[in-house]
Order: sequence, then C-alpha cells, then structure tokens
Amino acid sequence: MKHNTHIYLAAKAIEFTKQSVDNTILENGKHLTRSRKTRERNMATDRQRILKYYQDWISEASWAPDDILCDNDPYHIFKLFMDDEFPNHGLVDKPKFERDGVVYYKFAGGLPYRIDHFAQQIMSMSKLRDYNDQFDLRQIMYNYLLISHYVVDAHVPMHCDLRDDPPTKGRDTEPSRRKGSDKPSGKYMDKDAHGKLEQLWDNAVTPVAIREEIIPRAWAKDRVDNTKYSDDVSFCLDDCKKGQAIRVPIISGTGLMRFMVDVCIESKKRGRKLFPLDNPKKRNDDILAKTTREIFADCIGNLMAVWRYIWVRHQE
Repeated sequence: MKHNTHIYLAAKAIEFTKQSVDNTILENGKHLTRSRKTRERNMATDRQRILKYYQDWISEASWAPDDILCDNDPYHIFKLFMDDEFPNHGLVDKPKFERDGVVYYKFAGGLPYRIDHFAQQIMSMSKLRDYNDQFDLRQIMYNYLLISHYVVDAHVPMHCDLRDDPPTKGRDTEPSRRKGSDKPSGKYMDKDAHGKLEQLWDNAVTPVAIREEIIPRAWAKDRVDNTKYSDDVSFCLDDCKKGQAIRVPIISGTGLMRFMVDVCIESKKRGRKLFPLDNPKKRNDDILAKTTREIFADCIGNLMAVWRYIWVRHQE
C-alpha cells in the first residue's frame, strides 16, 4: 500500500477500536456476550485512548518500515504459489502450508515472522516498562503504529503472490517485487500491475482521508473528489456493528504466526481471483470493487485484532 492508504487504515483502526467490540469474534465463531464483552470494552477503551493520544505519529510510524527500516525484501512479502500455476516448478523443498486440502508453497518472504517478532518486542517493552520504566509509552505506541504497516501489507494480494512481476536477470531496484532469474517458468502479472493497483487504492483513499481530516491536503494535485472506488474504501462506525463488514477475530494465545500466515493465504486467494490463472496479465475489474471493500475491511479488523493480541498478551 502507498503512504496515504497506510495512514488512513491505521487511523480507522484507532477510530473503531471501542465500537469493534460489538463485532469481535471468538474462536468458536460467536460474538462476545455479557461480562466478557464488558471486559473487552474496558480494554478497548483504554487502548483507544492511548492510541488516540499518540495518533500524530501515524504518518511517520506507519511508513517507517519503508523509509527508515528499509526491510522491503524479505519482510513485506510472503510470496506463495501453487502447483497449477507452475506445473513443472520442481521446488519441492520449499516450505508448504496446507489449508482445506490445498497446498501453498512459500517461494520467498518473511512477513508473518516479522509481525510476530515486532509483537513479541512490543510485549517485552511493555512488561519492562511495568517493572522498571525502562521504556516510555511513546516508544511503545510508536511500535504499535509501526507494526500496522506490516499487517496492512499482508492484505495486498501482490505481496503474497509469486506471479507478481515476471522473472528478470539479477536483482531489481524494487526488491519488494522479488524479481529474479530463479523464478519458475509460467504466467505472470504485468510488471506494473502491483503499482497500478496500489495507486488506484491510494487515489480512492486520498479524498476520503482529506475530507475526514486524517491527512492534510499537502499538494494542489491531491485529489479532493471521490474516484470510482472511494465509496468502497469508506467506512464508519456502523460497519463495526454485529455482523457487519469489519470484524475483529480473537487470536489465540500463541497463534499470531498462524493467524498472519492465514491472512497471507487469503491474500493469495484474492490474487488468483483478481489476476486469473489463465491470464494474470488481465486484471478482473468486474470484482475489483467488491474485493477492494473486503480487503480494506479485513485490513482494519485484523489490525485491531493484532493490537488487541499484543495488549492482552503483555498483561499475562
């Protein structure tokens, strides 16, 4: 995702933190009730209050992985592929993930591992602060906002699809694309498919974010009129009510890694729909509006889920 989109999604996750308790989902698929819901609401209220206090850091922190840490390759990607995409790939030694009887191979990337690492780091910082004030709250909340970048990137289909960009000789100047001569032969997306889709989303987000005063209008060229897809990236508190689009799954005790792998697999599935197997060079715009809304809703809900996971675990 591009800069404005990262800011917008993190800001929306903060805005919806308290309301989202109405659409927080237990592992058995049921919603919270009674005393459990009250406890969750109290935690969410505290979490939202502190996140809002440090919300001015979003612009820097949510973009820090790109322009400060510069860890695009391999920690912003989790490149998956399937047998029917590259029938003669011969890459049987690659890590495998099986879900519902389907095998996904990991060609490259460590996005879920990076998120788990940062989550553990934030929990450790929080515990040390509780014990001896070694870390200040600003450092901790900066990292809450920073981890949002990785969580959001996991929802971008191209970040989780090996078919993103055709093979080229040697390394590329944009390592997040993971180009290289070691890719298997097969059908790939156009080399600019990644950038075009993220720009389409950022163009849709920008007027909404400016109107809601999430970002300032810094340039005369900044869009102020909605694009075709602006309605699909616009969300309000009603979208967090029980049964609505933005839901917060409760991540089990040590299940963050699996949860994020599952998010990446879901992104891979969406990539196969947006860029069909028979012709990945032609984006399926017939489903783009619906898929965009699903991706953005999941981004917001799953980011709140990761923040909740860190918040609860550090107190254990």
